[in-house]
Parts: sequence; C-alpha cells; structure tokens
Amino acid sequence: MKVLSLQSTNKPKIENGTQTVRMKFQKARLFLNPVNLVIQIGFKHRKNKGTAIGRAMAFTLHSAMEGAYPNISVNPAKARLSIGVKGNLHGTSVSRSGNSISMSWDPQDVGILSIDANDDRVLLCAYAIDQELAAINEEEIWRSHGQLLMDLPHGMHDLKVHLYLIVHDRTKQNCSNSRYLGVF
Repeated sequence: MKVLSLQSTNKPKIENGTQTVRMKFQKARLFLNPVNLVIQIGFKHRKNKGTAIGRAMAFTLHSAMEGAYPNISVNPAKARLSIGVKGNLHGTSVSRSGNSISMSWDPQDVGILSIDANDDRVLLCAYAIDQELAAINEEEIWRSHGQLLMDLPHGMHDLKVHLYLIVHDRTKQNCSNSRYLGVF
C-alpha cells in the first residue's frame, strides 16, 4: 500500500471556522451595501465573470478584513470602491469646513496611465460607515477643473466621514483604483 497523503497534526486548528466565514461575509456585505451605487460603477467591467458586487465582496474579503472571530471588521483604508487602470489624481489636498468638503489637485499631472485624461471625471464618496450613510458629488467634475466642493447632505452634517476618490472616463467604463483619503 502506498500512502499518498498524511493528515498533518501540526496544522493550527481554526476556532469557530464557520462562524468566522459567516461573520466576514456579513461584515463585508454591511460595509458595501451603502456604497452599492459606486460599486456598480467601480467594479463594472472586468474580463472575468460575476457581478460588480461579487467582485467587490471578493476584494473586501481578501484584502480589507482584519481581526479574529468575534472581533472581525473591515479596514476602511484597505477597502476599495473601484478597481481599474485609470490614473488617479496627484497632489491632492482635502479639507472639511462644517458641512462642506473641498478638494484640490494638480490638473496637469495626469500620470502615464491616463489617455485622454482631461476628459476624466472625478467622483468623491463620503461614507459614514457606522451610520451606513454614503453620499457622492452630484455635479460632474472634470479632472481638468483642479478642484471640487461637496456639501454633505443633511443627515451627515455632524458625522465623521471616510472619503474615497475615484476617477472615471465619460462613459464610466474605465475607473481608477479608488483612493482612500482618510476620515474628515
């Protein structure tokens, strides 16, 4: 008789394996639900099959989860709301004054990945994670503008928000990797 495989007794046993997986899925889904509109743009077209939310879930589960059961959470700085090849904005400066968020960038610095970069649009997402509230800039802002001013909606006035920056083309077919700007 030939032994093909031996069960190793040295492997660490995962405590609460089923609960861990279930909790990771639950936390990832709760994180992504409020920003589903942005996910539908940011994870829209890929060569592999699946839905935009499915690809976002896979990225979040693989790259943004932290902690061990029962203290599992999504790290907002590691999460992405879009994935793509568009070049992101450079030289960004962000500030918040009351209910307004202002951002500026260098419109001349387009990087090597952005063809027709002056036609790119800028999307800023403000996300109050604990309250499950998200907002994006309504006005279409071009990369060439060099600045963006966003007024937070009434329900988010007194909340700390996590900011995510996305650059996309006119048709929203190609996006940049979302960039986490921090908490404001």
